[in-house]
Amino acid sequence: MRRIWVDGEENGRVRGDDPGLLLGLTVFETLRTYNGTPFRLQQHLDRLVGSANQLNITIPEKAVLTAEIQAVLEHTADADYRLRYTVTAGGHRIVDIQPIDTARIGAPIRVGRLAWDPPEWLPGVVKHGSRASWIVAAQQQGVDEVFLVDGAGYILEANRSNVFAVQDGVLCTPPLDDRFLEGVTRGALLEAAGEAGIPVEERPLHVDTPFDELYLSSTLKELAPVSGWGPRGGPMDGPLGLKLHQAFQEFVAREVSRARG
Repeated sequence: MRRIWVDGEENGRVRGDDPGLLLGLTVFETLRTYNGTPFRLQQHLDRLVGSANQLNITIPEKAVLTAEIQAVLEHTADADYRLRYTVTAGGHRIVDIQPIDTARIGAPIRVGRLAWDPPEWLPGVVKHGSRASWIVAAQQQGVDEVFLVDGAGYILEANRSNVFAVQDGVLCTPPLDDRFLEGVTRGALLEAAGEAGIPVEERPLHVDTPFDELYLSSTLKELAPVSGWGPRGGPMDGPLGLKLHQAFQEFVAREVSRARG
């Protein structure tokens, strides 16, 4: 069951004149729990605070954010939940939780493309709520997400995910350059790959490259194959991606176990 708190009050209200509502001035983070334990909560909060500072949105101290999230998570027991924490320019704090949709984990994703160069005044590292252009582009193309492709034809990210590809037996992902979000799951996947002995390289990925395998990564999907790209139909999964996903899930289980003590 979905539950929402506003400023610490369940089913609370947001002011009608909040710039977050009227102008899309919000920042947010989506995290998840494994058996009731949040995965990499502090990394998500670091990113939330950084995004708020970029948009001059006032945000509480991390200790306050942590306490508020932990209070909400008491309602999730030892289950797997998705939690979205949103801060508006009007000062509202919205916490939205619901059980994880397990069907999304690792399921193939239909992907289109959108020409996109992040403006200098709104870097791609800011996780903001102004997402209408990306959503409409995906709707018009009849896909789940779109690759954001720069003017030179290189994939930055998808509109809700980071990108991983396999080329000649090497796991590849675009290098961080402040034009796209440094995903928490992306970082954990790279760590898991290192532990599993999977060769990894951060390199630019051109949209016309004939990838051997192609994946999107995010908090809610973990690692999911693109359902088809270019001349190749069907899910673009394969042995290296399967090995990485298994390594990631084992990595998460160990980290969550340590966090639980």
